[in-house]
Amino acid sequence: MHEQIGIRELRDKLTATIRRVRAGETIEITHHHEPVAVLAPVASDRVAALVQAGDATPAERPFELPRRAFPPTTGTTATEALEEDRAER
Repeated sequence: MHEQIGIRELRDKLTATIRRVRAGETIEITHHHEPVAVLAPVASDRVAALVQAGDATPAERPFELPRRAFPPTTGTTATEALEEDRAER
């Protein structure tokens, strides 16, 4: 649960409240005890923003490229496959 703060208190303590949000807190703003807004820190990058919004989950370990190159499964190169595909159209 986020801490709640009324509009009047927010107005009176705006600078201190913004410092708390910058430090990572999320604060719900109320008007007559009804939630009307949420003050939350801005994510520093796009991935952090997705994680914060719940649209992505952080990686469990760093991404690593395969240690070896995999040979082609056919004798056709990518260029040859594209040329063949274009010729069929």
